[in-house]
Amino acid sequence: MNDTVLNSTVQKGLVLLDHGKVTEAVSVFKDYWEQNKTLPESWFYLGDALAEEGRLNDAIAHYREGLALSPEDADALTTLGDMLLESGKQKEALACYQSVLEIDPKDADAIVSIGLVYNSQDRSEDAIRAFRQALELEPENVFALNALGDALYGQGDVEGAIAAFSKGVEIDPEDPAAHFNLGELYYDLEELEEAEDSCRKAVQLDPAYSMAYLTLGGICMDQDRIADAITCFESYLKHEKSVQAADMIAEVKAVIEGLKEELKGS
Repeated sequence: MNDTVLNSTVQKGLVLLDHGKVTEAVSVFKDYWEQNKTLPESWFYLGDALAEEGRLNDAIAHYREGLALSPEDADALTTLGDMLLESGKQKEALACYQSVLEIDPKDADAIVSIGLVYNSQDRSEDAIRAFRQALELEPENVFALNALGDALYGQGDVEGAIAAFSKGVEIDPEDPAAHFNLGELYYDLEELEEAEDSCRKAVQLDPAYSMAYLTLGGICMDQDRIADAITCFESYLKHEKSVQAADMIAEVKAVIEGLKEELKGS
């Protein structure tokens, strides 16, 4: 295969992933991998698709093989770390992020990721120190601000959490995650109007931001806006295609059915 065909094959797989056609994407990337096993990227593309299909262990195995060919690929090390953390392999994830720091000691995102590992180990103080260290390197790192906000809220520092999330929104008003995090916090505080404003901004910026629809549905239910809640939950189902969310998808479907019955009886 020449480079043009290779590029078109990769592009086809990426488009399929973007449209939620994961099984088809896996097939495309598997063909690409089988013909290009000496290229690290062939292992990584297939690994990404396998992860989307819910085959996390297979994805991790492919990333390890790709990194054997390109051991200083910081992006691949970070992705492998993320997969390992998701699968509960905290020590291995930490090792990946530390390897990224060996390549670039000023990689603020890697420091944030290390903090996330600490947080998963209930090492809250260590996590917060890591997030603050990242912000010393990059004061406008929204990833770090969002992580810091989560950690501070977990420790009961509501004002600190709001300040961190709000700063993230201020720095990057086009980042849907920053708005969603702020909305989730307001929702937990039962400040429903502020929560709805933030979550609606998130889906305005990214109409496929499924988790924001889930929170919006909860807000509408709390306000007895049944029809609006159904609309929000149906939007969640439309955009959430992750295999990992299968249990939540089933639960939301059951909630929708219950709300529709409630509407019939009103």
